[in-house]
Amino acid sequence: MRVVRYYPRALVGDGGMTSAVRKWSQGMANHGAEAVIAYAEGVEPPAESTVEWIPVRHSGRTGMRVPVGLEGIVEGADVLVLHSGWTLHNYKAAAIARKLGIPYVLEPRGAYDPHIVGRRRYLKKPWWLALERRLVFGARAIHMFFEEERSHLEALGYRGPVIVASNGVDAPDDRWDRGSGGYVLWLGRFDPEHKGLDILLEAVRRLPATERPDLRLHGPDWHNRKRDVDDLVLRLGLRDHVVVGRSVYGTEKRRMLVHAKAFVYPSRWDACPNSVLEAVSLGIPSLVTPYPLGRFFAQRNAALLAKETPHALADGLVELGSEDAALVGEKGAEVTRAELSWDEVARQWLNQTGALL
Repeated sequence: MRVVRYYPRALVGDGGMTSAVRKWSQGMANHGAEAVIAYAEGVEPPAESTVEWIPVRHSGRTGMRVPVGLEGIVEGADVLVLHSGWTLHNYKAAAIARKLGIPYVLEPRGAYDPHIVGRRRYLKKPWWLALERRLVFGARAIHMFFEEERSHLEALGYRGPVIVASNGVDAPDDRWDRGSGGYVLWLGRFDPEHKGLDILLEAVRRLPATERPDLRLHGPDWHNRKRDVDDLVLRLGLRDHVVVGRSVYGTEKRRMLVHAKAFVYPSRWDACPNSVLEAVSLGIPSLVTPYPLGRFFAQRNAALLAKETPHALADGLVELGSEDAALVGEKGAEVTRAELSWDEVARQWLNQTGALL
């Protein structure tokens, strides 16, 4: 099967989407698929890879750029995979696929979550009517991480085929060192409403000063909201307990995870956060809220689950410090190895997609 993944930023940075595009393709190549990544910008592709990397020229102004010459890459593919949503380049790529008679799969990665659809609705509604609706309803299938996300698609009126396969995670070379750093860690994008950072900080404030964790928040800014988080830390009197830090990547990020006492990811809504996968795979005791990946781990006793309220998260933070939490961390590492390797989830994707073509 020739699988072409089109994502312009496939070689930009170290973010979740960028990493996942690479890992999905490599996992499929490991199963004998002909995996191709079509990209627009970034560093040079890996020299030693069984994935084929093909650059694509783009034209247009920032935010509205579209591929030029993608036809030559898509032609002959068994399926084209498009990532995220609400982008003009996806619409253009889908039109090319339709013209060539190539089926395409959408991988929205939470883009059709009702919370996201509701943001800037005054822009998304006309975009949906003009472009996105045809993109969605023209897909051969839509890839979801978990079955629970089907309701998001049904809210848009889509009841067509779906592919259900979680993101995967690499088997780590390192293991959790049982918390030599003494801090509780969060890694993600500073979107406080989405990621529940305001709830988390309120939870820390509820605890007696002597029981408050040393909390470290690290990640990229989002629409200048990191400043809002920093201001909230100050207003709540948590400056002695909370660090609002910069983005960390690669070896530095892995070192920070390995030395963490625990990990927390309290999103109001989410699907399959890569930071959670990475933390749990290392055996770090992790506190999650009831998004699909959080429930997946909690059902297997592989993470601690709390409602997305200050009171519940405060109790969860206390529980993270217990001896039982370390056992939960061990179970998490076991579950990720058994069920969520990239080779395993790629196999699931290929089997389901092959049945649809």
